[in-house]
Amino acid sequence: MKTHKLMCLAAAIALVLAGCAAAPTAPAVVKEAVYMPCDAPVPAVPVFPADTLTGDEDLFTIGKTLWADRKARQAYELKVRTALVGCTEKGVAP
Repeated sequence: MKTHKLMCLAAAIALVLAGCAAAPTAPAVVKEAVYMPCDAPVPAVPVFPADTLTGDEDLFTIGKTLWADRKARQAYELKVRTALVGCTEKGVAP
């Protein structure tokens, strides 16, 4: 009976030491997108030149106004796209 307890104790010690002899595993690296609030300012909508046309202007004035309107809209679109890219590059879904 005493030898049986001694053998169980020896087996338990052997198992404990065998667990300590194993090589440690490297920690797992998990890459996951983390939500971050978008703090890009929303550009204000400007008054576009075409909105000021009354309808009694000559053709040359209308053409100049529409050209200026196109350039103003392109500038506004650039500001909106810049804000959008700033938010999406930070990991925020649009």
